[in-house]
Formats: sequence, structure tokens, C-alpha cells
Amino acid sequence: MKYYVYEKTPDIDEFNTLLKCRQDIRKVLDGVGYRPVHIPSEDFTEIEGESELKEKARKGISTAKNFKIWMEKLSVVKSGDIVLIQYPPLNYTLFMNVLLWLKMKGAYLIAIIHDLDSYRDSEEGKLIKNWYYYEDTHSLSFFNQLIVQNTRMKKLLLASGFDDKKMINIRLFDYLTDGNDKGSSRFKKDAPVVITGNFNHDEEKKLSFIYSDEAKPAAKFRIYGTGVDEDRITCMDAEYMGNFAAEHMPGKIEGSFGLVWDGNSIQSCSGNWGDYLRIDNPVKFSLYLAAGIPVIIWGEAALAGFVKRYNVGITINDLYEIDEKVKALSNKDYEEMKKNIAPFSEAVRNGAFMKKAIERAELRL
Repeated sequence: MKYYVYEKTPDIDEFNTLLKCRQDIRKVLDGVGYRPVHIPSEDFTEIEGESELKEKARKGISTAKNFKIWMEKLSVVKSGDIVLIQYPPLNYTLFMNVLLWLKMKGAYLIAIIHDLDSYRDSEEGKLIKNWYYYEDTHSLSFFNQLIVQNTRMKKLLLASGFDDKKMINIRLFDYLTDGNDKGSSRFKKDAPVVITGNFNHDEEKKLSFIYSDEAKPAAKFRIYGTGVDEDRITCMDAEYMGNFAAEHMPGKIEGSFGLVWDGNSIQSCSGNWGDYLRIDNPVKFSLYLAAGIPVIIWGEAALAGFVKRYNVGITINDLYEIDEKVKALSNKDYEEMKKNIAPFSEAVRNGAFMKKAIERAELRL
């Protein structure tokens, strides 16, 4: 039998593109013969004013409960069965113990890697970062096959001692959506640049560049997403367009290019989240492809080479370059980019990249 773990958590919402990626993978797996193992993980919430000792105790209890749930639900797995897990798990659990137990049962394990926290600097210091490295390398060592995001992520894992034959490059995440929102006529070369994402103005981390105090670029922007504090956007000429369910976002955005940028500055992709683009395939990249809009991406991002190779957008070093680079393009150049995106748009909409990665992984087991 072939199974996949479906972690059911209280915070699943239709507006979160990161969670949509996990949901899309589950849909693809449903279509290729995998059965879901539903794991309603115990959610841990912080309590204001709680002592550190009590918090640690509650975390320990939550972790133990999750471990018991995983063991109970995965008891259906038998020797020779395949189990696919989306990594990392969403909630605290004794994850390495679960994987060891599955290996001892004789199961074949496949991981699809969403994030490697060991390669994203932790603001909590070196000790936490070292723990993430230990957790990543030891957890992933139990899997027979690892579906990685791109060649850079693969190289990092190779440097950590992983076998090349255990890794499959998915190249792009899929972005499932129906065909009712197609129409590249919504995208014009001289229109504002689109920025999408899950913004959080309470923590100066992800996508905080829209709140920087740097000088304004000449380009105009349209912002779509959650958690946007319009009053704090002073570093760019931007219009907030609201938010839409992740499923429908490809059909709602209008503009010239979709921007893939992160971190706390408009001069470079810096900070924890910005630098992480060097090894990460952001889901918004696939969103833009699904929509059919050309992409603007940081020149040092993992997907910058993809953009150049297939001519589906432009690369930049900072947001100040956008206006000049877009003006240098002819309308014919721009229409050619949209044409080049079309086959990739069809592929990500239909789950083609995940299907191919799963097929390759199974052949290697």
C-alpha cells in the first residue's frame, strides 16, 4: 500500500499559500493511488504571562500526545508499504522516533521538503540553529528518497553527507487551480508590479521590506495578501488590492510582473527570510506561473537561473532596477515572456511536477 501523512491542524486557512502547497500535494497524491493517514496533531499555543517552566512542561506533554497520535494512526503501515511525509511536520512530535519505528516495520519512506530550518538563520542564536541542523540531518537520514526543491538545496544536502541517488529535484512546486481564471490579457508591460504574500506587520521578518525606511524606487506596485499595514508603507508607491483565497489568487492579480523578493530591505534580499531565497522555491513563484504573469526575481535566488533559461521574466539586484529594466523591454519582448510561461502554467496547474517526482521516487525504492 501507499500512504501519505495528512496533518490536520486548527490553523489551516484558505488564504495561506504555504498551506495551499501542502494541500495541493495531497490532492496530487490522492490522484496517483496514495491513501491519507489523518493525524489530528495536538496544537501548542503560548499563554501570556506563563512561566518558562510551565511552558516547557506543556510543550513536553503536547509533544508526547503528538507522538502517541502518530504511532496510533500509522499502525496500519506494514512491511513493504510506502509512506510519504511532507517535511518538516507542522507540530511538535518525537519525529525521529516515529521515523525509526516506521523503518523498523520495513516501510519505505519518501519526504517532500518544504523547508530546511537549519539553513535559515535563527534569531534565537547558534544553539537553536545547531539543533535545527541536527534535527534536519538526522530526520532526513531515515528516508529512502528525498524530493528536494532545486539543485542548490540538493548541493547543500550532498555537502551534509546525503547520497545523490536518494534525492530528486522537483524543480517547481505545483499550484493547482481550475482553468476558469486564465487570461494573460490582464497583464501589461507598463502596469504596476504585483507583490503577493502572507504579511505580518507584528514581526519584522518575512516580507518586511515593504515597511523599510529606504528611498522609493520609481516603479509602482500592487500588493495582495494578508496582514498588510497600509499606513506603514512609505518606501514604495504601492496600492493595496486586498486579499483573496489562495485557490483564486492567480485569477485575481493584475499587473506587469510578479515580484519574488523577501527580507527587510529593498536594496537586497537580506535577513533570515531574504537570504533563504538562495535555496528556496517560493510558492508565489508557482502562483505567478499559474496566473501566466512574467516574474521579477532577485538575481541570487535559487530560481533566478530558471527565469533566465526559459525567459519567463527578469532578474534584479535591487528594487531600484525594476523601472529601468522594464522600460528597456519592448512589447514584443514582454509578449514573448508570457508565451514562454504558458507550458509551465499548464504544468503547475495540473500537478505535473509533483507527479513526475513521485514517479521517479517510486522507481528508486
